[in-house]
Order: sequence, then structure tokens, then C-alpha cells
Amino acid sequence: MLAIVDGRPTLDPRRFEVEVAGDVARAKHVILAATERHISARQATALRNFVRRGGGVVILGSTLDSWSASDSIHEVAGWVPGTAGPVTELIVRPNPDHPVTQRLDPEWKVRDRLYLSEGPPSDAAILLRSSWRFTEQVVAYERRFGDGRFIYIGLSNDNSPTFDKLLGRALLFAAGRNAAPPAGVGLLGYGAIGREHAASVAATSGLRLAAVCDLDPERRDAAARDWQVRTVAGQDEMLDDPDVGLVVVGTPPSAHASPVLAALRAGKHVVCEKPFALSVGDADRMMDAAESQSRVLTVYQSRRWDPDYVAMRDVTRSGRIGEPFYMESFIGGYDHPCDFWHSHEPVSGGTIYDWGSHYFDWILQLFPERVSSLVAQAHKRVWHDVTNDDQVRVDLTFAGGAQATFLQSGIAAARKPKWYLLGTKGAIVGDWVAAGVPADFPARVTVFTTGGEERVALPAREEHGFYRNLADHLAWGEPLAIMPGEARRNVAVMEAATLSIKRDGAQLKVDI
Repeated sequence: MLAIVDGRPTLDPRRFEVEVAGDVARAKHVILAATERHISARQATALRNFVRRGGGVVILGSTLDSWSASDSIHEVAGWVPGTAGPVTELIVRPNPDHPVTQRLDPEWKVRDRLYLSEGPPSDAAILLRSSWRFTEQVVAYERRFGDGRFIYIGLSNDNSPTFDKLLGRALLFAAGRNAAPPAGVGLLGYGAIGREHAASVAATSGLRLAAVCDLDPERRDAAARDWQVRTVAGQDEMLDDPDVGLVVVGTPPSAHASPVLAALRAGKHVVCEKPFALSVGDADRMMDAAESQSRVLTVYQSRRWDPDYVAMRDVTRSGRIGEPFYMESFIGGYDHPCDFWHSHEPVSGGTIYDWGSHYFDWILQLFPERVSSLVAQAHKRVWHDVTNDDQVRVDLTFAGGAQATFLQSGIAAARKPKWYLLGTKGAIVGDWVAAGVPADFPARVTVFTTGGEERVALPAREEHGFYRNLADHLAWGEPLAIMPGEARRNVAVMEAATLSIKRDGAQLKVDI
């Protein structure tokens, strides 16, 4: 394969027969080559001159081995591959300090052959390594040649998301694009969730904590002690800081829209805590402002990375249980609500906006069809010292007839399963591991089919997955994991459910 890339890479794996020499003349930025065909002297000279003048080349798999007899290619690569080992499983580890490989998985497994060598040229920067019989071997590297860049990736395309991400970045880097410098992050609010944001920002390459804003002097002192960071009392002072390029809005739900809009008007990218808003109108105002300012706006739906949800999602998308058509979900127990703003409806939005912000996000990811009708009911029977309802239940019907239920209860002496999902060929049940286990603890996920039942091994949690994705988006333009329109859909469901409760459980015809 030889692809000519202008701007963002477009890869066509069917283009195996394109000749180097003809396409080098038309190339403006970078060439991607993956072929076992030999290269002629004329083609190799054209490729060398292309890179020397400022072009880029990315070579995959066995291509460099096939071309290594050429002096021109050797001049560009600065390295000749050694003996190829047998095809086997390799554990590949990226260089966490190189912009192309930052924030990739710490290691991943591929089935491929490794070209053994004493090492790449001394002026090369290592991208990937793998071990081979207790020796460290280089799998990928990049080096400057003239005014251009050469990148060697000694792997075939394994069609994994990690490889796709690596290849896309390598093409952009070879084309002369460097990753954006680390974004300075300002936190608006430093309560418990603010500390969580600060820890994730500090742990994510490509981001750095630049400022913390909080009205409470004790919280400001705590932030300064925890992170040795500048603190301010006023929002405007932080928004005027040119060192802050990204603002995390961690205020209570009823106070999200105003600071998000102010940050966007100040030219900042924004992360908004969930729930995104208490009304679709506020969500639309924020989304419109982000679009008009050409700024990034995303929502901290951090539980998309929960291992039990990831396991359930992956089984569902695999088709193993057929088409999902019915789901029950539950969160709760018998406990006095907390006495912070989480339990005060004018600030929190009500019980539906609490765990519902996560559960509806999960449900709507599993059932992408439009919600066509909705019914919600609530109970206020035990905890009269707070304003949130003791229990809420929301029933959704989708355009194709599928159904999903969300139940949150603070007066449930016995728990239902966290998830009960039926498909046309099987089912998935997520059971709480034991009574008293906190909601943050992953459920036990079991798949049921006509062939029996199987406990699903949960994947390792992707630590700081939300912020790793955000840093990848800011640095390389990779897709955002949480689009604001998805969070808006969650808000639309919760707002309609609140209206149904106010109307004594009336069924609402909706289009969400």
C-alpha cells in the first residue's frame, strides 16, 4: 500500500499497486508505504529527495526489509533491519515521553514478526519497544532526514484501535505537525470532585494544572498545598489568565451554564461536570456558544470507563445476546441521603439527576434509537429532612419498541441487580457482589445464552480515560469520547422525567 496524504490522513488499504516514483511527484506532505515489493533505484532516489526537501514517509511492517538493499533508502532510514523472527505474540511498549506515543496503552499484544537488530541510528527517537529473549528490541522509531521526517513502524496493521491511533499520529507527525503543547487547566471549584479532576489532570501527559478557583479560602489553601498551584477567589481572574486554556467547571448542577458560557466567551475549552445541565435549553445555549467560539466542550461522563459497563457494552455490541430489547437498571439501598447540595432539589435538580446522569448515559449508549415515550414516578416516604425524592423510577420506550427502566431508591432494603438486559439470543445480568458494597464497586457480569452461562472477566480500568481522551483530542484532533450532544440527550430524558413526575406519572410522547 502506498497512500499520498494531503492534510489529514486518508488510508485506502486496496492501493497496493501504486508506484512510488509517480506519486512522489504529486505528494505534498507524507507517504505511507506497506509493501513487500522491491523498490527501483529511480523510485528510491525520488523518495529520498522527497524527504530531504521536507516530505515525510511512514514505512510499515516488512517494507523496510524489502527496500533495505537500496543505498538511498538506507540513507533515509539510517538503519537496516536484521533477521526476522517467527510470527509470534509480542508485547509492545510505547515510549511515554514521545508525542506520537504519549497516552497510548502502557503495553499491548500483537501477533507479528519482529526484525531483530542491535538498534536504530543514534539520532533516532524510539517509539515502540518489545522484549525478545531477555533483550530489548526496537519496534518503531522516527528520525529527521534533511528537512523531512522518516518513521519506521515494524508492525503490520493489526486493526486494533491502538494501532490505528499510532498510525494516524505517525502520519500527522511525518507531515510536519507536532502535538500541541500541554494545555493549562483551570479548575472552577475544589470540592471532592475538584480533587478528582486535579489528580487526573496531574496524571495525564498533555495536560497540566495551571490554576484553581474557589470562593472558600480553606479550599484554596488545600489546593495550593496539594498541587503547588496558583489559586484565585474570583472566576474572572482565572478566565483572564492566558496560561489557562481549558476550564473544568465543577460547580453544583444548577450553576453549570453561567460559568461554562463565561469560559467559552473567554476563549477557553471547557469540561462541564455532569449532569451537563438541568434543562435542554441550557445545554443548547452552551453547545451553541462552543460552536460559535470554535472551542471544545465536553462533559465529564466518567463512568463510560467503568469496567463492568465496558464488559457489558462489549458483549452487547458483539451480537452475542442478539438485539437488546429490554433492560432494567437499579442503584440504591436503605441509607439516609447525604446532607450536601446533592439532596437539595433546587440545586441538584432532583434525584433523577443524581445517578441518572450515569445510568441514562449507559442506557442510551446501548439503545441508540430515539426515545418515543417516557413515564416517571417518585416516592417521598421516609427522608423528609431533604428535598430530593426517596425513590424515582423512569420507564423509557424506544422507537423500535425496546424498553428500559431506571430505578434509584434510598429506601430499598433489598437490592435488585444493577443491570438486567435481555436480547433476542441471550441476556446479561450485572449483580452487586454483596450487600453493603458501595456503588463504585464493579458489578459481577454474567452472560446467559441457550448454551449456558458465563462469568465475564472485567477489563482493567483505564485510569484517567476521560482526560487521556481529551488530551489526545487537543493534541492530535482524535475523536472526543463524550460529545456534548450525547450529554444533551441525557438531560432531555431527565428533564422529561421530571415533568412526568410533576404530572403525577403521566406518559409523555417525546422524540429524544
